[in-house]
Amino acid sequence: SGGGGGDNGVDITLLCGSMLRSSLRHVAIYRWVLDDANCQQLVYPFLDEYVHDPNFDVSSDALETVRVMFTGLAAPTGGGNGGGADGYNDDTDAAYEEYKQQMEATAAEFLERKYDPIIMDRMNNKCISSNANYMTRRMSLQLLSTILLNRSNFNVMMKYISSSQNLVTILCLLRDPSPHITLDAFQVFKIFVANPGKPPEVVKILFDNKFKLIKYLSGLHKEREGSDEQYRDEKGLVIATLEGLELES
Repeated sequence: SGGGGGDNGVDITLLCGSMLRSSLRHVAIYRWVLDDANCQQLVYPFLDEYVHDPNFDVSSDALETVRVMFTGLAAPTGGGNGGGADGYNDDTDAAYEEYKQQMEATAAEFLERKYDPIIMDRMNNKCISSNANYMTRRMSLQLLSTILLNRSNFNVMMKYISSSQNLVTILCLLRDPSPHITLDAFQVFKIFVANPGKPPEVVKILFDNKFKLIKYLSGLHKEREGSDEQYRDEKGLVIATLEGLELES
């Protein structure tokens, strides 16, 4: 539920969020929550209401629950012999990899099945829109890049980066006043540019804006280039790809 009822209401909300995430570590419960019959009641309210709660603790907790729902991966409950709710203690457990693959496959199938209501109607149009509060936009954008860069979500990624509408959304975020949001937007933008099979409408937007984009990207987070080798290399590759971009005759 939302964060009404003062501090007591917030405490109860956070406790419920923690209990739900613990439950989601069980494969059977996780699949039940993501079933079509339960989405309306158990999944959509998080994206429609809870992540937009004015209380920071409530919205952050809701976004963490959304992350678990959409990736299948709860935060570790600690190593050693304590034993998580899923029965696996850490990555060294022989059965953990199989469990992880099951969870990721369930998440990927869910996101592909519910692409429009989840990715387009809610993530794009609500959570990363300019109407959302700063932390919701930032954490939702980070989650979006996590989803798109996960190999299990290849079909979802290809669908997302084939849309010129989505490219325009990310280009707007790339020019956001917040440096954190522009950095997160770059992580999604680079996937559009790297796609070897860009649709003509995506190529046209990139081509029409390529000189402005190259100039802008050259100065984007320049201070990171000395310490973040991966960012420097990825940005260089994006700029080089844009420089070589041509319209098909």
